[in-house]
Amino acid sequence: MSTTHTRPPEGEDAAPVGAAALTAALLDAEDDQASTPTEAVVDDAELIGVGGDGMSLRQVLRAGGPTTAVVLFGLNFVDEFDRLVVTILGPEIQDAFGLSDAALAGIANVGAVAVLCGAVPLGLLADRRSRRLLIGATTLVWAVAAAAGGLARSAWQLAATRVFNGLGKGNEPVHNSLLADAYPIEGRGRVFAFRELANPAANAIGPLVVGGLAVAIGGAAGWRWTLALLSVPALVLAVAALTLPEPDRGRYERQAAGLDDATPADTGRIDFGAGLQRLKAIRTFAALLTAIAALGLGAAGAPTIVNLILQDTFGLDSLARGTVASITSVGGVVGLAIGGPYGDRLFQRDPSALLRLIGGAMAVFGILYPLGLFMPRVWMLVVLHTVAMAALNLPGAAIKSLISVVVPARMRGLAFGVLGIYFVLVGGLIGGIVTGLLSDAVGQRTSLAIIMPLGFVAAGIALIGGARNARHDIAMVRAEMLEEQAEARRVAEGRGHDDILQVRGVDFSYGPVQVLFDVDVSVRRGEVLALLGTNGAGKSTLLRVISGLGVPSRGVVRLDGENLTLADAGHRVRQGIVQVPGGKAIFPTLTVEENLLAGAWSFVWDTALVEARAEEVLTLFPRLRERLTQPAGTMSGGEAQMLAIAKALMLQPRVLLIDELSLGLAPVVVQDLLATVERLKAEGITMVIVEQSVNVALSVADRAVFMEKGQVRFEGPAAELLERDDLVRAVFLGGEGG
Repeated sequence: MSTTHTRPPEGEDAAPVGAAALTAALLDAEDDQASTPTEAVVDDAELIGVGGDGMSLRQVLRAGGPTTAVVLFGLNFVDEFDRLVVTILGPEIQDAFGLSDAALAGIANVGAVAVLCGAVPLGLLADRRSRRLLIGATTLVWAVAAAAGGLARSAWQLAATRVFNGLGKGNEPVHNSLLADAYPIEGRGRVFAFRELANPAANAIGPLVVGGLAVAIGGAAGWRWTLALLSVPALVLAVAALTLPEPDRGRYERQAAGLDDATPADTGRIDFGAGLQRLKAIRTFAALLTAIAALGLGAAGAPTIVNLILQDTFGLDSLARGTVASITSVGGVVGLAIGGPYGDRLFQRDPSALLRLIGGAMAVFGILYPLGLFMPRVWMLVVLHTVAMAALNLPGAAIKSLISVVVPARMRGLAFGVLGIYFVLVGGLIGGIVTGLLSDAVGQRTSLAIIMPLGFVAAGIALIGGARNARHDIAMVRAEMLEEQAEARRVAEGRGHDDILQVRGVDFSYGPVQVLFDVDVSVRRGEVLALLGTNGAGKSTLLRVISGLGVPSRGVVRLDGENLTLADAGHRVRQGIVQVPGGKAIFPTLTVEENLLAGAWSFVWDTALVEARAEEVLTLFPRLRERLTQPAGTMSGGEAQMLAIAKALMLQPRVLLIDELSLGLAPVVVQDLLATVERLKAEGITMVIVEQSVNVALSVADRAVFMEKGQVRFEGPAAELLERDDLVRAVFLGGEGG
């Protein structure tokens, strides 16, 4: 395991049992868990891609093949042309449909709706399916939408084509995921910079082409023909994308971590909710999310408003506006050309310094760019904007390169998709409209002077603040891959075949408070495992992580070898993990029969199966058969617990998790429940039982796990736990210790 993992201080051995000593011990445990652990220093040896030899762009392209980078460069280039038509020719479109500044900004950014809807699904698909097929299909949609945009006869028709256009161009997560897997870490920043060069390159020549075409065609049809002509190169690139190679996911990360190429990449199911929680637990990525949202606020409305300023304030026509954009884009070309190699070198020295550089560059751009709009001469504006673009693009590609190493390879598509949502939701939908409204209210230049520094400086602060976590997060990715390799070797050697449930290296936090620390637990097929410990030890939290009600910030949960760490609770139930939560497992206003029906939610439409399962559990709990029409809330505590277990058994679990089996129940009722557990055990159902009483738990358990302060202190045969006086005292020998 990585040495970056920190644990709370170990408590001293338990003192002789007494009320004062036990109370003091529990208070110490709670105090230890109430503080966030500080990070340990991370050695370069634990960091993927840090400290190695650099690679030139030629070497990187030779290693991964130039075709992928060239095709994605072309797609990015044409994409930028499409955007330029709506921004540079925005005044002509505004005149054609009689639009306000806000309405024009809305149409220019309405494609953000489609990007917002498509980014995460495409990101998830990129983590599971062929990325070349995804890129080819979405580009075809984009090409058709571009052609249709030139035929629009009303503002709403144009807006509709922009929605489909955005859907087709919403494959940014797929592009980034493909590039990250296609090229080595040592030069990945150069490849991302090469693709990103398409933006300033298109901006350098695109405005001249777009403006020139519009002038050459002349009249109201200028912007229409210019938009429609973009469909031709888009169609050609769509066909080229379908021929791209599909690289192995995480191949270069495995090599950098010293793993065998034969070690399979983990392809466990990833659901959006659980995946997003896991991504937010990566602290560097969480800082990036904040920064991207702020960037969206500051940037989205700027291109359209700037072109209105160039027309209204400086009196420039479409060709002159295109010339200004072309010249200032040279700064972006210079920034990326220098920043790609420099970013790779800086990353290899210190990833944290790279993130600080990115943050500082964002802040510089946010101040210089709006300042240029107040210059009295166009050439002064051009100079400041050129410098600002160079600052913005100097570390521009490094963000994507950094994401590719702080996020596990199997989640990259989702990570890039989530970033797109954060940018588009705040930028495309809110930032663009707010900028347009501000422009109508206080003037065009003043609106950008307010919104751009606000967004970009906030983004810079977020990135600089998140820099301290970069090394830790990269080390965690390496530790996860090492665990995957160890598991792959275990399976190959035939070890652990009897383990139906595995919990490996799990950390879990409630907000900033970490409550589970590097938890390892295995449950064998058909056994009963007792989970013991003091109050606040993390027992119930561990059950939540296993059942999918809580997403760990680190670690893995497997069922029969399948990685379920980022699968939602519903999927886990269908796979056979069912939990009986402590004290909240029945619906008190429903009858017993209705509770059983609710327990069969995953197959409730199959009447015959519901009746068969109900008969099985009623045979196991004959007392419930006598109370089928009785409201569950009127039953005794023991009967309610029986109903809770019966409800869970309706789903025929492979692993049954029971939280607080005997809490608050009379001894005679507990004996009945223990007899039921014995019958379930005889039927081969695997169980994990959180129990407050050592005597009760060990009377049915094959093995026991003792937890303290969020860590496993003991795992072994139940009889051996009784010999550990220091641990048994902590749960009061069957008292109220839970």
